[in-house]
Amino acid sequence: MAVKNIAIVYGGFSGERVISEKSAQLVLQHLNSEKYRAFLIDIDVHAWTAWHGQESYPVSKNDFSFQLAGQKIIFDGVFNAIHGTPGEDGKLQGYFDILQIPYNNCDVLSSAISFNKLTCNLFLAGAGINVAQSHVVRYRDAYNKEAIVKKLGLPCFVKPCDGGSSIGVTKVKKVEDFDEAIRYAQEEGVDALVESFLDGMEVSCGCISVDGKPQAVAVTEIVPANEFFDFESKYTAAATKEITPARLPQERYDEVMRLTEKIYLYLNCKGMIRVDFMVCQDATYMIEPNTTPGLSNASILPQQARYAGYDLASFFDLSLTEMFKSV
Repeated sequence: MAVKNIAIVYGGFSGERVISEKSAQLVLQHLNSEKYRAFLIDIDVHAWTAWHGQESYPVSKNDFSFQLAGQKIIFDGVFNAIHGTPGEDGKLQGYFDILQIPYNNCDVLSSAISFNKLTCNLFLAGAGINVAQSHVVRYRDAYNKEAIVKKLGLPCFVKPCDGGSSIGVTKVKKVEDFDEAIRYAQEEGVDALVESFLDGMEVSCGCISVDGKPQAVAVTEIVPANEFFDFESKYTAAATKEITPARLPQERYDEVMRLTEKIYLYLNCKGMIRVDFMVCQDATYMIEPNTTPGLSNASILPQQARYAGYDLASFFDLSLTEMFKSV
């Protein structure tokens, strides 16, 4: 079997660049070198750069290739490790579709729907998935904070409609803090989404396609070091606990696994995803899906894969194998 050239794309145009680079490095470390010849490709707003060892080479956007020692390197497939735009919102997927280069994660429509929190919530609520009550504040539009707080209550969460890694998220406890929270969310995204507070256990469940069907990996309980699972808690706070398997009654654990697979199907996902939930006394609520989940050593999905019996080489290989099956 011929060795396939794989582009591990990372970087992007958002505050998640630093996490994306760590994810890409872990993927590069574990991809099977007997099956894949992998190159790191930095997708930056100013330039696209291929890395081979310590040397860098400009990538042509005309056909997503680069020159290495007089040889033109073209890619058989893409392993997407970009969190945020343009790798998680469908923009880069559209580019690869035009070039007919397969990639290992969700397509344009699935990515676009899932990346916008308001659109995703409305779409999945229509499929019977529980989501928090919410209100959207469009960029530069006037809003009545007292009316929003009356509708949703305090505390509430204000977050970018189109962002990830909990960047730009604020837990608002006082009406006086509302304007600053909106400003902060709209700095990271475009529109701000205000959501009602859910009191319960925060969990996250990974899912991957196996023989064309979604298979939930494991459920992780999240006990944040800070008041909620913000960026610091996710990536820098040593006191945050991520417990796999989550300490849930078996029926609630299984419910989260099945809900994750249901969401995977409804969104028509591909490759690896992770869905965050709040397990409350009355019901289980989806917080958000992550269609390009973190794959760094500090990330949840690699922990879940190991718990489920995968080594990371076979887990990442499964994602690429499923990708090539669909070509």
